[in-house]
Amino acid sequence: MKSPKTLILEAELTKKLVGIKEALNAIEDAFRRMGQAKTKMPAKLYLNLPQFKGDFRAMPAWVEGFKGCAIKWVNVHPLNKNKGLPTVMGIIILSDPATGFPLCVMDATHLTALRTGAAGGVAAKFLARKESRKVGLVGCGVQARTQLAAIFEIFNIDEVKVWGPKPKEIMCFINFAKKLPRAKKVKIEKANTIKDCVKDSDIIVTTTPSRKPLVRRGWIKEGVHINAIGADACGKQELDYKILKRAKVVVDDLRQASHSGEINVSLRKGKFHKKDIYADIGEVVAKRKKGRVKRSEITVFDSTGLAIQDVAIANIVYRKAMQLKKGKFVKFVS
Repeated sequence: MKSPKTLILEAELTKKLVGIKEALNAIEDAFRRMGQAKTKMPAKLYLNLPQFKGDFRAMPAWVEGFKGCAIKWVNVHPLNKNKGLPTVMGIIILSDPATGFPLCVMDATHLTALRTGAAGGVAAKFLARKESRKVGLVGCGVQARTQLAAIFEIFNIDEVKVWGPKPKEIMCFINFAKKLPRAKKVKIEKANTIKDCVKDSDIIVTTTPSRKPLVRRGWIKEGVHINAIGADACGKQELDYKILKRAKVVVDDLRQASHSGEINVSLRKGKFHKKDIYADIGEVVAKRKKGRVKRSEITVFDSTGLAIQDVAIANIVYRKAMQLKKGKFVKFVS
Protein backbone atom coordinates (compact mmCIF):
# COMPACT_ATOMS: atom_id res chain seq x y z
CA MET A 1 0.00 0.00 0.00
CA LYS A 2 1.33 3.40 -1.00
CA SER A 3 2.15 5.67 1.95
CA PRO A 4 0.18 8.94 2.05
CA LYS A 5 2.00 12.26 1.93
CA THR A 6 1.60 15.48 3.90
CA LEU A 7 0.59 18.70 2.15
CA ILE A 8 2.74 21.78 2.81
CA LEU A 9 1.16 25.22 2.36
CA GLU A 10 3.35 28.31 2.45
CA ALA A 11 2.33 31.78 3.59
CA GLU A 12 1.56 33.40 0.24
CA LEU A 13 -0.61 30.46 -0.78
CA THR A 14 -2.73 30.47 2.40
CA LYS A 15 -3.47 34.15 1.78
CA LYS A 16 -4.88 33.34 -1.64
CA LEU A 17 -6.98 30.33 -0.66
CA VAL A 18 -9.42 31.84 1.87
CA GLY A 19 -10.94 35.29 2.35
CA ILE A 20 -12.79 36.98 5.18
CA LYS A 21 -16.26 35.92 3.99
CA GLU A 22 -15.39 32.20 4.09
CA ALA A 23 -13.62 32.72 7.41
CA LEU A 24 -16.75 34.32 8.91
CA ASN A 25 -18.86 31.31 7.95
CA ALA A 26 -16.30 28.84 9.28
CA ILE A 27 -15.80 30.61 12.61
CA GLU A 28 -19.54 31.02 13.20
CA ASP A 29 -19.94 27.29 12.53
CA ALA A 30 -17.16 26.48 15.01
CA PHE A 31 -18.68 28.70 17.70
CA ARG A 32 -22.09 27.07 17.16
CA ARG A 33 -20.61 23.60 17.54
CA MET A 34 -18.83 24.74 20.70
CA GLY A 35 -22.19 25.89 22.08
CA GLN A 36 -23.60 22.47 21.22
CA ALA A 37 -20.80 20.69 23.12
CA LYS A 38 -19.36 19.25 19.90
CA THR A 39 -15.76 20.34 20.44
CA LYS A 40 -12.74 19.35 22.50
CA MET A 41 -10.23 22.02 23.40
CA PRO A 42 -7.63 21.66 26.17
CA ALA A 43 -6.40 24.84 27.84
CA LYS A 44 -3.97 26.95 25.81
CA LEU A 45 -0.40 26.25 26.92
CA TYR A 46 1.88 29.27 27.43
CA LEU A 47 5.67 29.22 27.29
CA ASN A 48 6.75 32.63 28.61
CA LEU A 49 10.25 33.86 27.78
CA PRO A 50 10.60 37.27 29.47
CA GLN A 51 14.31 37.43 28.65
CA PHE A 52 13.30 37.64 24.99
CA LYS A 53 10.20 39.76 25.71
CA GLY A 54 7.94 37.22 24.05
CA ASP A 55 6.04 33.99 24.46
CA PHE A 56 4.85 30.89 22.64
CA ARG A 57 1.42 29.25 22.80
CA ALA A 58 0.40 25.69 21.89
CA MET A 59 -3.27 25.34 20.93
CA PRO A 60 -4.84 21.93 20.14
CA ALA A 61 -8.51 21.25 19.35
CA TRP A 62 -11.05 19.01 17.64
CA VAL A 63 -14.43 20.03 16.21
CA GLU A 64 -17.04 17.37 15.43
CA GLY A 65 -17.92 17.25 11.75
CA PHE A 66 -14.67 18.82 10.57
CA LYS A 67 -12.15 16.72 8.65
CA GLY A 68 -9.16 17.22 10.93
CA CYS A 69 -7.86 17.93 14.38
CA ALA A 70 -5.34 20.75 14.59
CA ILE A 71 -2.65 22.19 16.78
CA LYS A 72 -1.18 25.66 16.35
CA TRP A 73 2.25 26.70 17.57
CA VAL A 74 2.22 30.48 17.68
CA ASN A 75 4.39 33.22 19.13
CA VAL A 76 3.80 36.78 20.28
CA HIS A 77 6.95 38.95 20.23
CA PRO A 78 5.98 42.67 20.27
CA LEU A 79 9.56 43.84 19.56
CA ASN A 80 9.60 42.00 16.23
CA LYS A 81 8.24 45.09 14.51
CA ASN A 82 11.70 46.61 15.04
CA LYS A 83 13.34 43.57 13.43
CA GLY A 84 11.31 43.37 10.25
CA LEU A 85 9.33 40.36 11.47
CA PRO A 86 5.62 39.96 12.29
CA THR A 87 4.69 40.27 15.95
CA VAL A 88 2.64 37.09 15.64
CA MET A 89 3.79 34.05 13.65
CA GLY A 90 2.60 30.49 13.66
CA ILE A 91 2.13 27.14 11.97
CA ILE A 92 -0.83 24.77 12.06
CA ILE A 93 -0.58 20.99 11.85
CA LEU A 94 -3.84 19.46 10.63
CA SER A 95 -4.16 15.75 11.40
CA ASP A 96 -6.66 13.02 10.54
CA PRO A 97 -8.60 12.42 13.78
CA ALA A 98 -9.15 8.75 12.89
CA THR A 99 -5.50 7.81 12.28
CA GLY A 100 -3.40 10.71 13.53
CA PHE A 101 -1.77 11.11 10.13
CA PRO A 102 -0.55 14.69 9.49
CA LEU A 103 -2.67 15.79 6.55
CA CYS A 104 -1.23 19.27 6.24
CA VAL A 105 1.30 21.69 7.69
CA MET A 106 0.44 25.29 6.90
CA ASP A 107 1.66 28.76 7.69
CA ALA A 108 -0.70 30.32 10.23
CA THR A 109 0.58 33.89 10.49
CA HIS A 110 -2.04 35.32 8.14
CA LEU A 111 -4.65 32.75 9.14
CA THR A 112 -4.38 33.78 12.81
CA ALA A 113 -5.24 37.37 11.93
CA LEU A 114 -8.00 36.19 9.57
CA ARG A 115 -9.74 33.90 12.06
CA THR A 116 -9.42 36.51 14.84
CA GLY A 117 -11.01 39.14 12.62
CA ALA A 118 -13.76 36.69 11.74
CA ALA A 119 -14.39 35.97 15.43
CA GLY A 120 -14.85 39.69 16.05
CA GLY A 121 -17.19 39.90 13.10
CA VAL A 122 -19.32 37.00 14.36
CA ALA A 123 -19.46 38.53 17.84
CA ALA A 124 -20.57 41.88 16.42
CA LYS A 125 -23.23 40.13 14.31
CA PHE A 126 -24.87 38.73 17.44
CA LEU A 127 -24.15 41.53 19.92
CA ALA A 128 -24.00 44.87 18.10
CA ARG A 129 -27.05 46.85 17.01
CA LYS A 130 -28.07 45.86 13.49
CA GLU A 131 -28.15 49.50 12.41
CA SER A 132 -24.56 50.17 13.55
CA ARG A 133 -22.91 52.67 11.20
CA LYS A 134 -19.83 54.07 12.97
CA VAL A 135 -16.69 52.14 13.91
CA GLY A 136 -13.88 53.26 16.20
CA LEU A 137 -10.59 51.36 16.01
CA VAL A 138 -8.14 51.71 18.89
CA GLY A 139 -5.01 50.23 17.38
CA CYS A 140 -4.11 50.05 13.69
CA GLY A 141 -2.01 46.92 13.19
CA VAL A 142 -2.67 43.64 11.40
CA GLN A 143 -5.45 42.61 13.79
CA ALA A 144 -7.32 45.86 13.17
CA ARG A 145 -7.28 45.17 9.43
CA THR A 146 -9.10 41.85 9.59
CA GLN A 147 -11.49 43.13 12.27
CA LEU A 148 -12.58 45.97 9.99
CA ALA A 149 -12.81 43.71 6.94
CA ALA A 150 -15.13 41.38 8.87
CA ILE A 151 -17.31 44.23 10.13
CA PHE A 152 -17.63 45.60 6.59
CA GLU A 153 -19.04 42.22 5.50
CA ILE A 154 -21.84 42.37 8.08
CA PHE A 155 -22.77 46.03 8.58
CA ASN A 156 -23.42 49.00 6.31
CA ILE A 157 -20.71 51.21 7.77
CA ASP A 158 -20.64 54.94 7.01
CA GLU A 159 -17.73 56.15 9.11
CA VAL A 160 -14.49 54.73 10.54
CA LYS A 161 -12.18 56.49 12.97
CA VAL A 162 -8.81 55.02 13.83
CA TRP A 163 -6.31 55.86 16.55
CA GLY A 164 -2.76 54.59 16.94
CA PRO A 165 0.43 55.70 18.69
CA LYS A 166 2.31 56.47 15.46
CA PRO A 167 0.96 58.73 12.67
CA LYS A 168 2.79 56.73 9.98
CA GLU A 169 1.09 53.51 11.07
CA ILE A 170 -2.32 55.22 11.10
CA MET A 171 -1.89 56.47 7.54
CA CYS A 172 -0.74 53.02 6.42
CA PHE A 173 -3.88 51.54 7.92
CA ILE A 174 -6.15 54.16 6.35
CA ASN A 175 -4.62 53.49 2.93
CA PHE A 176 -5.30 49.79 3.42
CA ALA A 177 -8.86 50.34 4.68
CA LYS A 178 -9.79 52.50 1.71
CA LYS A 179 -8.94 49.61 -0.61
CA LEU A 180 -11.32 47.16 1.06
CA PRO A 181 -14.12 46.06 -1.30
CA ARG A 182 -16.90 47.67 0.78
CA ALA A 183 -15.06 50.89 1.68
CA LYS A 184 -15.93 52.94 -1.39
CA LYS A 185 -18.45 55.27 0.28
CA VAL A 186 -17.07 55.05 3.82
CA LYS A 187 -15.49 58.06 5.54
CA ILE A 188 -12.23 56.79 7.03
CA GLU A 189 -10.16 59.21 9.09
CA LYS A 190 -7.57 59.58 11.82
CA ALA A 191 -8.66 60.31 15.40
CA ASN A 192 -6.33 62.57 17.36
CA THR A 193 -7.24 60.99 20.69
CA ILE A 194 -8.74 57.72 21.90
CA LYS A 195 -11.69 59.65 23.29
CA ASP A 196 -12.38 61.17 19.88
CA CYS A 197 -12.05 57.73 18.31
CA VAL A 198 -14.65 56.02 20.47
CA LYS A 199 -17.11 58.65 21.70
CA ASP A 200 -19.66 58.38 18.88
CA SER A 201 -18.92 54.84 17.74
CA ASP A 202 -21.54 52.11 17.46
CA ILE A 203 -18.82 49.45 17.35
CA ILE A 204 -15.43 49.81 19.04
CA VAL A 205 -12.50 47.47 18.38
CA THR A 206 -9.41 47.50 20.58
CA THR A 207 -6.32 45.71 19.24
CA THR A 208 -3.39 47.02 21.29
CA PRO A 209 -0.88 45.28 23.62
CA SER A 210 -1.76 47.71 26.42
CA ARG A 211 -1.33 46.87 30.10
CA LYS A 212 -3.45 49.78 31.30
CA PRO A 213 -7.00 50.91 30.46
CA LEU A 214 -7.20 52.96 27.28
CA VAL A 215 -10.98 53.32 26.81
CA ARG A 216 -12.89 55.03 29.64
CA ARG A 217 -16.50 54.44 30.64
CA GLY A 218 -17.39 58.11 30.31
CA TRP A 219 -16.25 58.22 26.68
CA ILE A 220 -18.60 55.61 25.22
CA LYS A 221 -22.29 55.90 24.45
CA GLU A 222 -25.19 53.67 25.43
CA GLY A 223 -25.83 50.81 23.02
CA VAL A 224 -22.22 50.45 21.89
CA HIS A 225 -20.62 47.08 21.21
CA ILE A 226 -16.91 46.52 21.96
CA ASN A 227 -14.66 43.83 20.55
CA ALA A 228 -11.80 43.65 23.07
CA ILE A 229 -9.11 41.84 21.08
CA GLY A 230 -5.73 43.03 22.33
CA ALA A 231 -5.63 41.42 25.78
CA ASP A 232 -4.30 37.93 25.12
CA ALA A 233 -1.88 37.41 28.01
CA CYS A 234 -1.85 37.84 31.78
CA GLY A 235 -1.65 41.52 32.77
CA LYS A 236 -2.96 42.96 29.51
CA GLN A 237 -5.94 45.34 29.67
CA GLU A 238 -7.55 47.87 27.33
CA LEU A 239 -10.89 48.76 28.96
CA ASP A 240 -11.81 50.66 32.11
CA TYR A 241 -13.24 48.08 34.57
CA LYS A 242 -16.32 50.30 34.89
CA ILE A 243 -17.18 49.37 31.30
CA LEU A 244 -17.12 45.69 32.21
CA LYS A 245 -19.33 46.32 35.26
CA ARG A 246 -21.90 48.12 33.11
CA ALA A 247 -21.75 45.79 30.12
CA LYS A 248 -23.16 42.45 29.05
CA VAL A 249 -19.84 40.60 28.84
CA VAL A 250 -19.46 37.63 26.50
CA VAL A 251 -16.17 35.71 26.50
CA ASP A 252 -14.85 33.27 23.93
CA ASP A 253 -13.68 30.85 26.63
CA LEU A 254 -13.96 31.39 30.40
CA ARG A 255 -10.69 29.64 31.29
CA GLN A 256 -8.64 31.61 28.82
CA ALA A 257 -10.39 34.93 29.41
CA SER A 258 -9.92 34.61 33.18
CA HIS A 259 -6.21 34.04 32.74
CA SER A 260 -5.33 36.23 29.79
CA GLY A 261 -8.36 38.06 28.35
CA GLU A 262 -9.70 41.56 28.87
CA ILE A 263 -11.29 40.54 32.16
CA ASN A 264 -8.11 39.05 33.70
CA VAL A 265 -6.79 42.16 35.47
CA SER A 266 -10.18 43.29 36.76
CA LEU A 267 -10.85 39.77 38.07
CA ARG A 268 -7.60 39.65 40.03
CA LYS A 269 -8.19 43.11 41.48
CA GLY A 270 -11.74 42.20 42.53
CA LYS A 271 -13.25 44.89 40.29
CA PHE A 272 -15.13 42.29 38.25
CA HIS A 273 -16.31 38.77 39.05
CA LYS A 274 -16.95 35.59 37.09
CA LYS A 275 -20.62 35.75 38.05
CA ASP A 276 -20.79 39.02 36.09
CA ILE A 277 -20.05 37.20 32.81
CA TYR A 278 -23.21 36.78 30.77
CA ALA A 279 -22.20 33.93 28.43
CA ASP A 280 -19.57 32.50 26.16
CA ILE A 281 -19.87 33.16 22.45
CA GLY A 282 -20.76 29.53 21.71
CA GLU A 283 -23.86 29.78 23.90
CA VAL A 284 -24.95 32.90 22.02
CA VAL A 285 -24.29 31.59 18.50
CA ALA A 286 -25.99 28.26 19.34
CA LYS A 287 -28.96 30.30 20.64
CA ARG A 288 -28.78 28.84 24.12
CA LYS A 289 -28.61 32.43 25.34
CA LYS A 290 -29.82 35.58 23.61
CA GLY A 291 -27.41 38.14 22.24
CA ARG A 292 -28.45 41.78 22.29
CA VAL A 293 -31.99 42.27 23.59
CA LYS A 294 -32.05 46.05 24.16
CA ARG A 295 -30.84 49.00 22.10
CA SER A 296 -29.33 50.59 25.19
CA GLU A 297 -27.20 47.60 26.20
CA ILE A 298 -23.44 47.97 26.23
CA THR A 299 -21.96 44.68 25.05
CA VAL A 300 -18.36 43.48 25.24
CA PHE A 301 -16.79 40.50 23.50
CA ASP A 302 -13.61 39.35 25.25
CA SER A 303 -11.60 37.54 22.60
CA THR A 304 -8.51 35.52 23.51
CA GLY A 305 -8.39 33.36 20.39
CA LEU A 306 -9.51 29.73 20.43
CA ALA A 307 -7.94 26.61 18.99
CA ILE A 308 -11.32 25.64 17.51
CA GLN A 309 -11.01 28.74 15.33
CA ASP A 310 -7.73 27.36 14.00
CA VAL A 311 -9.37 23.99 13.31
CA ALA A 312 -12.14 25.76 11.39
CA ILE A 313 -9.85 27.91 9.26
CA ALA A 314 -7.32 25.09 8.67
CA ASN A 315 -10.04 22.78 7.42
CA ILE A 316 -11.30 25.16 4.76
CA VAL A 317 -7.76 26.06 3.68
CA TYR A 318 -6.86 22.38 3.33
CA ARG A 319 -10.06 21.59 1.46
CA LYS A 320 -9.52 24.46 -0.99
CA ALA A 321 -5.89 23.51 -1.55
CA MET A 322 -6.85 19.92 -2.33
CA GLN A 323 -9.64 21.01 -4.67
CA LEU A 324 -7.35 23.40 -6.55
CA LYS A 325 -4.32 21.07 -6.35
CA LYS A 326 -2.17 23.70 -4.66
CA GLY A 327 0.83 23.24 -2.38
CA LYS A 328 3.45 20.53 -2.34
CA PHE A 329 3.49 17.06 -0.81
CA VAL A 330 6.25 15.61 1.34
CA LYS A 331 6.69 12.20 2.93
CA PHE A 332 6.78 12.65 6.71
CA VAL A 333 5.58 9.16 7.61
CA SER A 334 7.25 6.05 6.15
